[in-house]
Amino acid sequence: MPEFPVVDAAGSPYEAGRVHGAAVAGMVRAEVEVRLGGMDREAAFRHVAGVKSFVKKWAPHLLDEVRGIADGAGIDARAALWLQWGMRAPEACTAFAVGPEFTGDGTVYAGQTKDTGPGANERSIVLKVRPDGRPAILSFSYAGHLAQIGICSTGVSLWGMSLYIDRRGGGDGPLLKRMLLECDSVAAMRELAGALSDDNSGAFGFSDADGNMGVLERLPGRQVWLDGGRDSIGHANMIASPEPADRAMDCYPTRCPSAGARHRRVNEALAERRGGFDVAAGFAILSDQKDHPMSICRETTEVDGILTNAAVVTEPLEGRLHVTYGPPTKARPQTVSLT
Repeated sequence: MPEFPVVDAAGSPYEAGRVHGAAVAGMVRAEVEVRLGGMDREAAFRHVAGVKSFVKKWAPHLLDEVRGIADGAGIDARAALWLQWGMRAPEACTAFAVGPEFTGDGTVYAGQTKDTGPGANERSIVLKVRPDGRPAILSFSYAGHLAQIGICSTGVSLWGMSLYIDRRGGGDGPLLKRMLLECDSVAAMRELAGALSDDNSGAFGFSDADGNMGVLERLPGRQVWLDGGRDSIGHANMIASPEPADRAMDCYPTRCPSAGARHRRVNEALAERRGGFDVAAGFAILSDQKDHPMSICRETTEVDGILTNAAVVTEPLEGRLHVTYGPPTKARPQTVSLT
């Protein structure tokens, strides 16, 4: 059974990045080629050139880590930075989180399908990064990225879903996700996201060590917090804001037709499992095929042109991440721990 490479990168931020880049250099180079494709590279690099001043203000250590990734993988440092900020590709994922009031035993779980299309698994890794003086991060990510979805040693978890709105993309990528993962609470994650540009759309799910959770929808000109309390919440690519004007912007019916059905079903599936939860229950939700091919787990590309090629369940308070190489209906989970 195939598994994702586990990259364990420690040391100074630069050294952690260098270890990451060197460990999966071929995969990093493939990721750059796939993402940049036939783009005008000089134009793409100019697009993100100004991000350095932003990063120096908010997270200068991450510039060192990106430089290390570039040196380790033998790629242009501008390409490594572009992966963190300029890259944006629509995905069709379904996510959930459950907390102590839902499970009844104080535990917290979060999970997500990765519906990213054929070929993504060949460029994906489990990244364990432990920079000196910084929180440790465990993330299911693409090679060369600072982070994607995952957990932190502070007890927080992060997951993310595309929203389909007619506007420019880019910017809500690995850099922002890594910055959010380095927070120590849902309140801090919301504060950070609120302080940053709202230039791009997308939805982020958060949970923390106290069991608080929710989804932040980043919409044009505003952010909407969908509060899960310490109970549960599910989300899947549709704008769930209570405001009709927000929902009127949603293009999912034509651009991601399964989103509405998956959003409803993940919340139904959560309600069916109240009063007890474990990793297997998380994967059961992510394996759900009710109303296939409009289902949470999709083994075909016939609806959105995207299929489920991985699924992740995390135990943030235990520091564990479980991921399947392939749809969770067919693959056994691989388990990686922060410790």
